Amino acid sequence: MYKFTHLEINVQTKEDVAMKFQAIVAPTISELFEKQIQSMILSGQVSPGDKLPTEAELAEALNISKSAVHAGVKNLERMGFLRVMPRHGIYVADYTQSGNVDTLIALLKFHGGRLDKNTMVSLLEAREALEGLAMRKFIARCSEEDIRELELIIARFREAGRRQPRPDTGELAELACAFHCYVCAKSGNNVVPMIVNGFHDVNIALWTMWVKQVRPQEAAETLEEFLYYIKVKDANSAVKLFSRSAGDFLAMVE
Repeated sequence: MYKFTHLEINVQTKEDVAMKFQAIVAPTISELFEKQIQSMILSGQVSPGDKLPTEAELAEALNISKSAVHAGVKNLERMGFLRVMPRHGIYVADYTQSGNVDTLIALLKFHGGRLDKNTMVSLLEAREALEGLAMRKFIARCSEEDIRELELIIARFREAGRRQPRPDTGELAELACAFHCYVCAKSGNNVVPMIVNGFHDVNIALWTMWVKQVRPQEAAETLEEFLYYIKVKDANSAVKLFSRSAGDFLAMVE
C-alpha cells in the first residue's frame, strides 16, 4: 500500500492540508449528560414512569453544573424522553408516545445507524401514507420538465451504481431519496415535503439498507418502474409499487 513520506507531506500547502480536515467540535457537558440519560432509557436501565433524582441531585452525583443538567433535562423533555412535573419531579416518559423526529434520530444513532424492524415497519407505513398522497397529486399535475428531472436523477443513480471498485451506497441512498423528495416537493402539498425533509437522516439510513439489500441494478429498475407509472399517469400502480417494494425489502431484513 502506498504511504506518504515525511517529505511529501511537507511540500503540501497549508490550503491543501486544510481541505482534508474538518474542525473537531467537542460535545458540551449538557450534551454528554443528555447522551447518558438517553442511553439509560434506550437500553432499558430505566423505564417509563420511573422517577429520576432532582436536577440538584443529578448535578451533584455527576459532578457537573446545575445549569448543564437543567438544559439537558429541558431538551430531553422536548424530545419526549422525560416528563417534568412541577413540584413533583422528573419522570421517564414513553418516547414512543411523546417523541418526535429528533427522538427517532436519537434511536438511529443509539443503534449505530440501523433501525430495528418494528421501527422500519412503522416508518415505511408512515411513508407510504405520505408519499402515496404526494405521488397521486404529483402524477395529476407533473410536467415534461418534471419527467426530465426524474430521468436525470435515475441516470445519475445508474452512473453511481457502476462506479468501481464498488458503488458508494451513501451516494445511491441520497439519489434514491432525491427521486421521492422531488415527487413530494412538486406534489402541490406544502406540508408533505416539510415532513419528509424532517425525516431525512432516518430516511437515508433506510435507503442505504434498501440499496444494499436489493443491489444498485435492481434499485435503479424500481426507480424506472416508478417513472413509467408517472409517465402513463397510473397513480394506483405507483402506490402499489411502493407497498410491494417495502414488503419485499422487509422480507430481506432479519
